[in-house]
Amino acid sequence: MSNGHSLDLRERVIAAWQQGEGKSAIAQRFMLGYATVRRYIARFEASGSCRPRPHGGGARRKVDAEGEALLRRLVGERPDATDEELARLYTQHAQCAVGHATVNRVLHRMGLTRKKSHSMQWRATARP
Repeated sequence: MSNGHSLDLRERVIAAWQQGEGKSAIAQRFMLGYATVRRYIARFEASGSCRPRPHGGGARRKVDAEGEALLRRLVGERPDATDEELARLYTQHAQCAVGHATVNRVLHRMGLTRKKSHSMQWRATARP
């Protein structure tokens, strides 16, 4: 979905329509789709304004402040756990299923980074 057009453009569309210009001509003049012009005019006729409707809000976060505290504790206990492991642990403790991508976003939002432990020592000699 694209971003909405500016209020200035919407007002110019309405002004052209009020001066008697046809919807098709307005669409061509302002390089808009015919349906867009029709929507702007219909919104103006219904509400007296061509302003866009407010944003709907979106979905609630699955991990709230209490969940962030739990994740912070889990990362503290297991700093080298992967996102998948943390998601499983979170699901067990919080009784709310989350995926690894959600865990990754929450950790990023909280500013937590995890240091991975090295499973083997570095070699003293170079590889052939």
